[in-house]
Amino acid sequence: MLPFLSKAATESTTSFLDALPTSERRAAKKHLESEFEAFLRQYPRYKDTECLDRLRKSEFSRLEKANEVYVDYMGGCLWPKSLVTGHADILKSGLFGNTHSDSPCATRSDKQISLARTAVLDFFDAPASDYVCIFTSNATNALKIVGENFPFKPESSLILPADCHNSVNGLRQFARSTGATVDYLACTPFGGFDPSEAQMLLAKRANIARDAPSLFVLTGQSNITGLRPSFSILSDAKKAGFYTLVDAAALASSARISLQAQSPDIDALAISFYKIFGYPTGVGALIAKKSLLSTLKKKWFSGGTVDFVQAPGELTLQATDLAARFEEGTLNYSSLSAIAPGLEFVKTFMGPMSVRLPILHHYLHNALASLVYPGTQMRLVKVHTRPRPPPIASSAVSTSTYQPFQSSHRIQVRRKSTASSRDASPSSSSRPRTPQRSMSRMISHLSPFSSTGLLTPPPSEYPELPEFETNPSATSSSSSDGTDQGYVVSCTFYTSSGALIPLAHVSHLASRAGISLRTGCVCNPGGAAALRGKETQARMERLSSLPATATSPSIQCTENGVGLKSVGEIMLESAGVVRISLGVASNFEDVQRVVSWAKTLLDEQKRDRDLARFAPAEALGR
Repeated sequence: MLPFLSKAATESTTSFLDALPTSERRAAKKHLESEFEAFLRQYPRYKDTECLDRLRKSEFSRLEKANEVYVDYMGGCLWPKSLVTGHADILKSGLFGNTHSDSPCATRSDKQISLARTAVLDFFDAPASDYVCIFTSNATNALKIVGENFPFKPESSLILPADCHNSVNGLRQFARSTGATVDYLACTPFGGFDPSEAQMLLAKRANIARDAPSLFVLTGQSNITGLRPSFSILSDAKKAGFYTLVDAAALASSARISLQAQSPDIDALAISFYKIFGYPTGVGALIAKKSLLSTLKKKWFSGGTVDFVQAPGELTLQATDLAARFEEGTLNYSSLSAIAPGLEFVKTFMGPMSVRLPILHHYLHNALASLVYPGTQMRLVKVHTRPRPPPIASSAVSTSTYQPFQSSHRIQVRRKSTASSRDASPSSSSRPRTPQRSMSRMISHLSPFSSTGLLTPPPSEYPELPEFETNPSATSSSSSDGTDQGYVVSCTFYTSSGALIPLAHVSHLASRAGISLRTGCVCNPGGAAALRGKETQARMERLSSLPATATSPSIQCTENGVGLKSVGEIMLESAGVVRISLGVASNFEDVQRVVSWAKTLLDEQKRDRDLARFAPAEALGR
């Protein structure tokens, strides 16, 4: 066993090394030992997150079995094994039905949906007296509910950040269809926006917002730049008379958000559960204040959203239940029973993640940025995302501007014993015990069913975790403007002559090495253009001068070939990046393998041979 690694970490590492020939295995093992020793000297607090190594062994062992590296957590989180297997047991042992009746099967589904709603509101510290949890197909659909039904008028104002997902960009279609004013907050060189410019724009539009319903939209965390703007700007938006909407799809995967205690100025929050804990896909939520929902004007109705419909006729009575009013059709009742245990899983391990992920992010950013072609000053990788300050080494660790909070209904996690209690028990270990069985024990509590057919709450006992304290004054990655940073590294690769290596080539070479990452503008053209610099932003602006046939307001027209070709001729690959993102199962070996793979690209002859041999013609642009 490698002397400096935990047993779980060692087994993970050796499974990777076993795939190599004997001679290469010895050399790789020795090199990995040296690299990890240096890593621990630089980041001593990484040792405190050993529970995540054990979690990876028990819940994410398929990574080692596949001998692959997953670094696309912004695309979707990996699900813990026991969440899926436990949920499968629930479905196999239970009888559930469409909720639009009062049958026994429907009643069971209704009760589990109610449990899921309560778990979501609790996780986001949103009292049911003020907030409603509306289940959707994903965060995109949650955003659409607000945009489609918001009572925009010609006098209204919509303010969006340029660094946002296309699901946020799409809201402009609803505003412009009514003649409302649409403004974008310009990006800084690292993405996000300048808070002072946002405040100036809000002050400028304040009179409009007070006279007509207006909407301010914030990206909680950019999926490409990783920036997390301070929620304090929402207070300015509310004072200016705006309703506020936050896209939290990327943020909620690694930060707790308290709507009541820390973010009361958020009127609506959009999330996707697969981004947070991987499973189930196809389920999201809009957590919204009742005061906002009461102002939305539905333009359409369907089964489940109405209490009565006259047919033929004109009389329609919207559902009095606010959640039902916006949950169109039948909910995904077979999947919603996985939501409560999934959120409990996230609550349990968010603390260790807040220590480990800043460390891995800092190491990966610096390691990639340091790769230089031999005998030259030309860098292989240009990292476009903002550098992260070195993670603090003290025991008081901030989890970012979104501090942990205690909900009145939150299930408490047992913490590591005090020194006195350890001394009293000679058999106690100074290391935290593994939370290996937390999910399986919790799932076993969910199946079989109680006599009522309702899933019983998870147990309050969890294996011991180390104490992960929060120091509000020591934010590990905040900047002077109050923005924080997620665990995203966006970069581009170059030849020794300074030419961009096409993104398709990088993607193919990474896939050949068993690395799952993401390339392109990742549905965030504004953030991507900002990262690539002024020339790319200028290209983006040039699109406004294209002939009307290429930029017609009709979405179909801009995608029918002629318009798309014109766009491609201007943008080329200038707006794309290689995105590497980290999450709950990430470890040192993952980032080290990414760096080691990147180093192989310094051998240009081998890189070109590999592309010529393995890449399809379309990937090579032929």
